[in-house]
Amino acid sequence: MKFMWTFEFNPEESEEISKKNRELDALIKQDPDKYPKLHPSYMIGLGQGFRIVEAENEDQIMRLVMHFYPLENWNMEPIFEGQRVSKIWREIN
Repeated sequence: MKFMWTFEFNPEESEEISKKNRELDALIKQDPDKYPKLHPSYMIGLGQGFRIVEAENEDQIMRLVMHFYPLENWNMEPIFEGQRVSKIWREIN
């Protein structure tokens, strides 16, 4: 399932966040099934950004967000494909 992961961190901790990102890259390379697929990150302000995440299960999401705890505040929103939503809506109505 796809999610939009929004995150926010203190810009003064940018170097520590970069280090955590490098560590995460190594962990994903070592054991990709434990982590969700990560699309590129986009910044929307100083210390604020988002990225699309594709997860197979809850554990992958938990590992991702806990990797950055307590440095980042985050929110995870599911993303639904519009045509599929319309199809299911028509089926039930």
